[in-house]
Amino acid sequence: MGSYFGSSLCAVDLNADGLSDLLVGAPMFSEIRDEGQVTTYINRGNGALEEQPALTGDGAYNAHFGESIASLGDLDDDGFPDVAIGAPKEDDFAGAVYIYHGDASGVIPHYSMKLSGRKINPVLRMFGQSISGGIDMDGNGYPDVTFGAFMSDSVVLLRARPVITVDVSIFLPASINITAPQCQDGLQPVNCLNVTACFRFHGKHVPGEIGLNYVLTADVAKKDKGQPPRVYFVLLGETTGQVTEKLQLVHMEETCHHYLAHVKRRVQDVISPIVFEAAYSLGEHVTGKEEKELPALTPVLRWKKGQKIAQKNQTVFERNCRSEDCAADLQLRGKLLLSSTDEKTHYLALGAVKNISLNISISNLGDDAYDTNVSFNVSRELFFINMWQKEEMGISCELLEPDFLKCSVGFPFMRSKSKYEFSVIFDTSHLSGEEEVLTFIITAQSGNVERIDSLQDNSLVLTVPLVHEVDTSITGVMSPTSFVYGESVDPSNFIQLEDLECHFQPLNVTLQVYNTGPSTLPASSVSISFPNRLASGGAEMFHVQEMVVSQEKGNCSFQRNPTPCIIPQEQENIFHTIFAFFTKSGRKVLDCEKPGMSCLTVHCNLSALAKEESRTIDVSMLLNTEILKKDSSSVIQFMTRAKVKVDPALRVVEIANGNPEEMTVVFEALHNLEPRGYVVGWIIAISLLVGILIFLLLAVLLWKMGFFRRRYKEIIEAEKSRKENEDSWDWVQKNQ
Repeated sequence: MGSYFGSSLCAVDLNADGLSDLLVGAPMFSEIRDEGQVTTYINRGNGALEEQPALTGDGAYNAHFGESIASLGDLDDDGFPDVAIGAPKEDDFAGAVYIYHGDASGVIPHYSMKLSGRKINPVLRMFGQSISGGIDMDGNGYPDVTFGAFMSDSVVLLRARPVITVDVSIFLPASINITAPQCQDGLQPVNCLNVTACFRFHGKHVPGEIGLNYVLTADVAKKDKGQPPRVYFVLLGETTGQVTEKLQLVHMEETCHHYLAHVKRRVQDVISPIVFEAAYSLGEHVTGKEEKELPALTPVLRWKKGQKIAQKNQTVFERNCRSEDCAADLQLRGKLLLSSTDEKTHYLALGAVKNISLNISISNLGDDAYDTNVSFNVSRELFFINMWQKEEMGISCELLEPDFLKCSVGFPFMRSKSKYEFSVIFDTSHLSGEEEVLTFIITAQSGNVERIDSLQDNSLVLTVPLVHEVDTSITGVMSPTSFVYGESVDPSNFIQLEDLECHFQPLNVTLQVYNTGPSTLPASSVSISFPNRLASGGAEMFHVQEMVVSQEKGNCSFQRNPTPCIIPQEQENIFHTIFAFFTKSGRKVLDCEKPGMSCLTVHCNLSALAKEESRTIDVSMLLNTEILKKDSSSVIQFMTRAKVKVDPALRVVEIANGNPEEMTVVFEALHNLEPRGYVVGWIIAISLLVGILIFLLLAVLLWKMGFFRRRYKEIIEAEKSRKENEDSWDWVQKNQ
């Protein structure tokens, strides 16, 4: 079924241009079901009709809006005809009528009044099925309207009330000079202005005197936004943002009230206008006592096309501008300054740097800049400490959000060709280091316009890398530091694993990783190297049983020895044993740093280490002494090395010339080469035999050299004869 477009028509001059306009009803127009609509066509002359947006009332279900349309005449005394549109089936056939007003553009799209049949009388049915208007039934100068209620066999007469038009004027100064205070607030000079509100009313067939209530609001635009006003009234020593008054107005006579308003100290926004609003409503008044069949009606205020019944006026703050658009030209410069570091440090060490300063310089090369601000978008982990300026320059800062700081520069305005310098200081001790870079987004702006080509220097991004600066060290002990092994050593000194013949020496290594700080070490790794073979092709000596990281804040990995028990097989005899006893060597040093040395390497990954926190690694392992026994060294020295490493990818930097990151633990295996009992007997026998052979050899050599063939008798007689000769010679000398 169609919309029944054209089932109701109304020709009326809506815009009072002398040409009849047309309203066309379509009561069964549907989006859901039969809501109905009315299309307006404005007559532009020469037979041309201009279609305007359709009227729909409330778009109620099954309302049949537009089933009746009637011209009412000028209900509100504004010079334009008004119309009524019926929706007789709205509200479950109770019915409703909508009143629309004409104006210079045609018809105001929003209705001024909705007449509900149920509210007029609950028994009414299909109220608004028919409408008739344009006749002044009570002689008050305004046309009245009658409505038919088809299903209840009723007609309703609604009389038009007189319309009062109130003329409101708010007188303000053209501008406010905030650089030259004109008033005193106690001992403090303040800027002020005079505000005058004037009221007058007129209308057709209205009372000679009415009561009027009004509310005068200062800086209403700020109030509507929930912001504090910049201007407030002073009444009897008290300050207020609103004034409420009651007036008695005489027809066509103007009544004025005067007020003094003060400007708030250190007002920030000096660009947007200050709007004053006077909202008014009718108070009590006396109706006429004319003797008529119908009682006089109380008047109403003129409808303002759906807008608030109020009057506004505004003023502005005086500005000193050379250009027509009063354009500022702000230039922003900045530099980061880290505390406790030298200028060569290009990063922020977490935990070491307690605060950071942003040195800001802002210049204005254009007209005076009003409401100039420098805003800082920072990390929520930073805490604003203070703003510092070398000398008082009218700069103040306010932390509006945990990550947003706003600084007002140069109150009430920043002069042309001026320059301001200041510093803002933030606490960095709570930085977690999750972000790689600490970023500051700094923006300068003012209430003035600024040309596009000069905006590039209004913002600044300062960054500094966040680095974990640490000083790690590692220490360790070995237990025991030495032990004795050998064939003659009591086997009970060692341990044996189940079903294995080998004798093992238990060893415990305890390493401690320590972070001196100043930053937290997010992660680290430790590598431990044990010399694992006596020779490059030999068997593995160590068997790791357990590795434990303290507090379970880490894990270790290593290559497990698949055959922990190996007993080297060599063909031995008594002569080999004796030979080994007499040919044993001294000290053998096993060090993983030596080329070709085979080592057991253990890797441990440690979780975060806070400043001055340590982490312990315990290694329990077994050393196969069966392999050591086959070595001829009397002492085997094991050089165990451990090193802690940090990952540069985690933004970790070691302090130069700090504690050592590696260490060496030494333990010794002492070889007891005391021979067995039967070997001792053989050694004694062979020693005696060797002694006898040596003695016989020496005897033969002496015999060969003639040692046993000397003539002792002749030697003794010769010696005796020599002495006798010496004695006779001595006698001759004496006689002479």
